[in-house]
Amino acid sequence: MTSAAVSRPPQTYNSVAGVGFEDRRPKRSTAVLVGVLFLLSTATFIFSNVLISPLLASPTFLAAVADHSQLMIAASLIALIEGTATVGIALALYPILKGPHPALALGYAGIRIAELAIAAVGFGLGGLLLATLSGTVANGASETLGALLVALRHWTLMLVYVYTAVGGVMLSYMLLRTRLVPRAFSVLGLIGYPLLLLAAVLDMLGIVDTVAGMGLVGLVPGGLFEFLLPIWLFIRGFNLTARARPARVAA
Repeated sequence: MTSAAVSRPPQTYNSVAGVGFEDRRPKRSTAVLVGVLFLLSTATFIFSNVLISPLLASPTFLAAVADHSQLMIAASLIALIEGTATVGIALALYPILKGPHPALALGYAGIRIAELAIAAVGFGLGGLLLATLSGTVANGASETLGALLVALRHWTLMLVYVYTAVGGVMLSYMLLRTRLVPRAFSVLGLIGYPLLLLAAVLDMLGIVDTVAGMGLVGLVPGGLFEFLLPIWLFIRGFNLTARARPARVAA
């Protein structure tokens, strides 16, 4: 045994991946960042819908949008902030989760990026087109196109729910296996996100309404996950000891 080997400090090993843990240790700042992004995503999603929903619910929605075109544009751009924040969550967690779950971590990031792309088209571009259309002379063609854009927004919302549900199940499973957070959060996600997926599918089939009906119940458990988890991350951060075995000395 060389003198260099004798002086080498003990190395902690990852209990899941079996590799050096010190290099993969999630920092407290990462936990706070993930918490901020979760809350930013939730807040911007709710705020955007609160601004837009009354306009689109009006019988003369094109006139309502025309009277509040700047509000429509702002709400459409705010929706893109929500999508960007969800991508940020996946990118912030990727260095932590890629060791024990490389395929799932990459898939989770891909799901979130696809979700942002869908939101950019349906919420961003669709909202801007609707605001532009509302400023034209009202006729049968503009009313028909406007109705199509409103329908596009609704279908975009359902697709976002589907991608959010699939990504949420993937994340909850990885959190359950890595034990980065208490088991209760992972279980809540594994219950809540499938319910969100079911609600979105039933809405697409015309059975329930997830915008203003009983289908909203399907959004509650997943919403609790995305509200309570950030609070835990702010207070306690990630659980580090659960991922590491007792240190051993390399010969």
